[in-house]
This record gives sequence, C-alpha cells and structure tokens, in this order.
Amino acid sequence: MTRQFDAPRRFVFDAMTKPEYLVRWLGCEQLTMPVCEVDLRVGGAYRFVFRSSEGIEHELTGTYREVVRPERLTFGETFSMPGFTSDEYLVISTFVEEGGTTTLTTTIRHPTKEARDGHLNSGIDKGVEPAYDRLAEVVAGMG
Repeated sequence: MTRQFDAPRRFVFDAMTKPEYLVRWLGCEQLTMPVCEVDLRVGGAYRFVFRSSEGIEHELTGTYREVVRPERLTFGETFSMPGFTSDEYLVISTFVEEGGTTTLTTTIRHPTKEARDGHLNSGIDKGVEPAYDRLAEVVAGMG
C-alpha cells in the first residue's frame, strides 16, 4: 500500500506512533478506540482495542522490531476478534519525504499464502483508504 501525504515525514511518523494522533484516524470510522497503548521502542509492544456500537471488540496487538524515526517502522502484528485470532504478520512502513510531501509505503508479509489471501479478502482495502484520508487530515493540522 502506498499513499502520499502533504506533510513532512516526521508528522506522518508521529501520527502513526503516538496515541493522541492514532485515536483520531486508525480503524473504521464507526468504531471507537477505548484502548490505545504504545511503547515505541524495539521490543516494545502496542495494543489497540476497537469497539462497535454493539459493544463488540476487536484488537490489534504487536511488538516493534525496528524503529528508525522518521524513516522506517517494522512490527509484528496480530488481529483478533470474537472467535478468531490471526497468525502474526509482519508490517513494514517506510516514510520518504520529497519537497514537503511524504510517501508512505506499507508492506504486509504473512506467514502463509492462505493467511495473505484471507487478509486481502477481508476488505482491508476498503478500510485503509478512509483511514488514510483521516490520517491526511490529522497531519495537515500538525503544522
């Protein structure tokens, strides 16, 4: 996944790693995020809990493997919801700034083809685009 933002990469990096920004853009618009915990260091963990209006929760948890502010972020991640927990997958995000515009490239590596296909078929693309639109609004207000 690749997206450009009209903001310095340090803003985009911070918006992707600091709870005060994450709660404003991450996840589906219909969900709240009552838990947003980040220990941003190699070996540090994060936990994001999303809640629907019906009270159903799903969770993203992971461990940071590489933190190079504001250039690169790598972490292992697991998604869980009632009745399902994914295998851990690897997320690699790079932040390249040119002329005040940041290109964010995120690569997700799954342990199996079946896990990858399941993630792709989950509708992730339909959720990421609106979330990235909200991320663009957040970084636009950080100047």
